[in-house]
Amino acid sequence: MAVAGFEEKQTTYASGDPSQLVGQFRRFGPDGPAYQIMAVDNSGLVHVEVVYSDEKVVCPLVEVLEDPIAETIP
Repeated sequence: MAVAGFEEKQTTYASGDPSQLVGQFRRFGPDGPAYQIMAVDNSGLVHVEVVYSDEKVVCPLVEVLEDPIAETIP
């Protein structure tokens, strides 16, 4: 279900290239806050920005891949 101004592919990333995650919105767990993936570095860390607080957080790639894709914000 797409909401105006927000659309998300239901794929993790293409060709095993984690840089394809950049721009994707996910949630910290099923009910947590939404965040946007800003960058993926070579050490397997993902730089994200929490949507409503603008907090910048660094997370391991394996944890980000376990988080659900955000279908709506909030």
